Amino acid sequence: MTGVPLDLRPQSYGSPQQPQNGSLQTQNGFATARKPSRMSLTGSREKDKFLPFLCRYLSRKKIVMMILGLFALMAFLSGFFNANRDVSESTIFNRFSDAYNTSLQFSRTFHSQSDDISNIQRTLSICEENPPTRHTSIESHSSGSVSSHSNWCQNFAFPPPPPGDRRRPGPRPCPVCYLPVEEAIASMPSATSASPVLQHLTYFHEETSTKSEPHEGSDFGGYPSIKQRNESFDIKESMTVHCGFVKGCRPGYKTGFDIDVSDLVELEQSHDIIVASAIFGNYDVIQQPTKISEAARENIPFYMFIDEETEAYMRNSSALDYRMKVGLWRIIVVHNVPYTDSRRNGKVPKLLLHRLFPNVRYSIWIDGKLQLVVDPYQLLERFLWRHNATFAISKHYRRFDVFEEAEANKAAGKYNNASIDYQINFYRNEGLTPYSEAKLPIISDVPEGCVIIKEHIPITNLFTCLWFNEVDRFTSRDQLSFATVRDKIMARVNWSINMFMDCERRNFVIQAYHRDLLEHMPPPAAKTSSLRRARVNVPITVPTPVRGNTSSAKNSLKKIAVKRGKGERRSRSRRHVKNPGNKDNMVI
Repeated sequence: MTGVPLDLRPQSYGSPQQPQNGSLQTQNGFATARKPSRMSLTGSREKDKFLPFLCRYLSRKKIVMMILGLFALMAFLSGFFNANRDVSESTIFNRFSDAYNTSLQFSRTFHSQSDDISNIQRTLSICEENPPTRHTSIESHSSGSVSSHSNWCQNFAFPPPPPGDRRRPGPRPCPVCYLPVEEAIASMPSATSASPVLQHLTYFHEETSTKSEPHEGSDFGGYPSIKQRNESFDIKESMTVHCGFVKGCRPGYKTGFDIDVSDLVELEQSHDIIVASAIFGNYDVIQQPTKISEAARENIPFYMFIDEETEAYMRNSSALDYRMKVGLWRIIVVHNVPYTDSRRNGKVPKLLLHRLFPNVRYSIWIDGKLQLVVDPYQLLERFLWRHNATFAISKHYRRFDVFEEAEANKAAGKYNNASIDYQINFYRNEGLTPYSEAKLPIISDVPEGCVIIKEHIPITNLFTCLWFNEVDRFTSRDQLSFATVRDKIMARVNWSINMFMDCERRNFVIQAYHRDLLEHMPPPAAKTSSLRRARVNVPITVPTPVRGNTSSAKNSLKKIAVKRGKGERRSRSRRHVKNPGNKDNMVI
């Protein structure tokens, strides 16, 4: 049988053979000729096929699919965040309106009796008070018992305020006993205070407000009629009243007093306590709180409302950075303010904090000119929790009677005199009388309204709503309308206000001057200049020794009026010219 031996066939496929005497044994030269060429190209071919081989290997291990999946996930997340960044304001608010949409705010609508579409109709919708409140709590809250912590101030005797003196005239602060911060935090009630009679409060909403009666008011307040005003004082279990922001159910969103969407999301966060203030018209200088505990810094936000004018000034003076914070204060810029009067604009956050902060339990309001120097936990314990109160405000340091307050406002030019007279006459016709001891335990009809400490429950929210309606209808002097609203509510429900002494208020806030007064104040005079002025033309004794004549030595002391500068040299030179030959009489 002829052909290639079986033991040599694998050689044609590149199988190595054992050499014999240094060469391969074959019967022909074909296999011997092909092997060297195949082996010489193996290295280069392996290098060229390394990358495809790697890809085939990775594909078999499904690693490429995993990498592609990661790239797809990254692309999806990138598109998701970009879409959220460009989403409209209405889409953002859909996340926060679920609780509202379950209420009656958009479902109950009241039309006028006329069904003619051509006629202008006044549409009133109802906005719920707030969504279900979600309160946060810090670990040191107790069950609300204050008795275990009251021994700290049990023996504290309330002293009278110190008298004024020439160097510091006017009202003075008096000592106040505060619990330590830890005990004050532990005194916070775990349950919300009960609201007498009123349990459910809603607000009117109308797209177009019509002024139907000849009185003051605004589109922001909705121009409530006298009938609606009187009905709002009839306290019931469920009520609907005007309370500003009538153009929408989302206060600050296209309602006047507009706030950026990102800030509105911030305001709807849940907090046990907030501190709020406002500066409009660049009227005041921001005062930084002091003596604030670490617990308060971590759990209590401080909000400062400003308008665009104040924002521009703060940015130009580099007082406001990209974080929108100035010290402890978180700055909230308000656009489209409802009033031309800056002081009236300040009444919106002052009296309607419960509408701007629907998920807050307690609030402390201080005017923009005040500096807080006591921890908020201590204030709430001292003026609310210790007295089981839900609303606290200080009385005026001097006046008790509304009629006297009105005359003082007219004398100081606080507001138009005719408007003040109209408001006071309106209250007098309703039955307001001068303050007397018959109103005890009410100690005053006139508050010092620069500080308000409040628990957000339906009855206190109603009080500040109706107080704001009076400010919107009449003058912006809220001291004039306070007693009327308070007395009307207290006559119908068992509820009271803790009015504390003005000297106690001055214990925890320091009052600064308004910006316009600070800018017109002359700079303080330097002490050195006053000393120099005191030394001018003061007669001093100068010794004048005389040579030759000993009798003239007794008159060697002469009083000479000292003059400064060039005038002194001229006077001496003239004195020498009178007796040029008498060298002995020259003054040394």
